[in-house]
Amino acid sequence: MTITTTRPGQTTAHDPRDLVEADLFATLSAYVAKDLNVTRTYAEGVVGQALVWLRAVAENPGVRLAMSESVDPGWHAFLLHSQDYMRFCEENLGYYLHHIPPAPGVSMGEEEIARTLPALYATGYRVELEHWTGAAYPCCPPNPCVVKVSDEARHARCNGTGAPPPSAEAFGPQSA
Repeated sequence: MTITTTRPGQTTAHDPRDLVEADLFATLSAYVAKDLNVTRTYAEGVVGQALVWLRAVAENPGVRLAMSESVDPGWHAFLLHSQDYMRFCEENLGYYLHHIPPAPGVSMGEEEIARTLPALYATGYRVELEHWTGAAYPCCPPNPCVVKVSDEARHARCNGTGAPPPSAEAFGPQSA
């Protein structure tokens, strides 16, 4: 299940897919699906939310916004497609947005987290809350549609958040 919301007072939010060309969105989603071993639908949500976050960054120059651990792989996929990412940055930000991860054990500040969701809504693009909820935006949102992944792999993805690995039941039916 995907929880989507719109801006207050807005009847429909824009589709994040519209932020890049259709073939680039498909390429990034396929990359995330393969890299994380998740369904294509879940990967599309990850990429879409990464694009909404990038749009929020573009609309809030000089303001640090928090990144969720479930959305970060979408940004990583875009960074690895460097020519497309550079063009996106130039067209939307006017500069190249570098990825500078926090030091090990350092999490985002409460202010960054508090201002992120309103900034995402303000873009006018669809916000999928399953990727942006929980204390300090933990990884492993409910039912991430993981395709045949071991408990150890799930735990490795969640390592460092203090959250226990989700039970197999949390993932629902798994597909081949």
